[in-house]
Amino acid sequence: MKLNPLPRRAFTLIELLVVIAIIAILIALLLPAVQQAREAARRSNCKNNLKQLGLALHNYHETFGSFTPGLTGTGDGTTHNSVRLSPYFGLLPHFDQANLYNQITGQANQGPNPWTSTTYWDQDITSLLCPSDSAFQNRDRGKASYVFNKGDRSTELENREPERVRGLFGGTNVFRIRDITDGTSNTIAMSEIRMSPSYGGDNEEVYGQVRKSTAGTQSNPSLCIATLASKERYVSGSDGDRLRGDRWADGRPAFTGFQTILPPNAPSCTDSTNSEDPNNAIYSASSAHTGGVHCLFADGAVHFISENIDAGNSSATPPGRVTTASPFGVWGALGTRNCSEVVNFN
Repeated sequence: MKLNPLPRRAFTLIELLVVIAIIAILIALLLPAVQQAREAARRSNCKNNLKQLGLALHNYHETFGSFTPGLTGTGDGTTHNSVRLSPYFGLLPHFDQANLYNQITGQANQGPNPWTSTTYWDQDITSLLCPSDSAFQNRDRGKASYVFNKGDRSTELENREPERVRGLFGGTNVFRIRDITDGTSNTIAMSEIRMSPSYGGDNEEVYGQVRKSTAGTQSNPSLCIATLASKERYVSGSDGDRLRGDRWADGRPAFTGFQTILPPNAPSCTDSTNSEDPNNAIYSASSAHTGGVHCLFADGAVHFISENIDAGNSSATPPGRVTTASPFGVWGALGTRNCSEVVNFN
């Protein structure tokens, strides 16, 4: 007797489409979670980078009795690096970059100026790069995501007189822990900036750029904010000649500095046509993280500061040669080292 084989069953087109739809829904549900986990890991890495820089600052302080100067260097300024190197230069041996430091100091006059292409100035240092900011590729010099606190003034950012420096890093001045009378836990040492993509030609709006020729911005910071639409909050330039974070070795505030005038993730502007103007400019902290920036405090702690932090009156004229309280709210107070503000930002 011959048995008939069982009928073969196959998926219908509708069943196949249902399975595909279910898989697509699962992917749509899981992908954001994966991305969030990855960003959380990147944020943790970024925070750890700042912690390591905090250790480096305190190791330097223990060795030399003060924090690093805002500007340093040797030689004659024209062909060498007189008072143009950033605090990173002195910190190199204190965050596992002794070989690079020795390479630089082994050059005549400790190397040329920091805008000259060399194997050491061009070198990217991984611990100075926030992994969330992927736009730092294809840049012409060694880059940095982390910048030094210049205080809440918009003028004389490179002045060498201590009484004109309200932040922790300014000019050739050096400050000690005992000079931070506001308290090390209430004074920012470093923060983040969001770097720009590679050069894209003039008149291209790019992240991290500095908006030039913003008349009056040094006396009325709100004019800087008014130049940009809300959707362009990180976009602050109209040409590609200078970029934030482009040179870790350069002590100009445009490259390695920030002020606590406009809140985190606000634009940066200069009064003049010079986008690295150290005398009439506002350089803001920013990051690729959602909602704020990491800040390293003078006590070595790292806190995430919301972009919605109280930043006082953005129309107020930034302080001059005074030690009065900052007009820029809690954010401004965190930028001063000796102005007797009472700060509660937690």
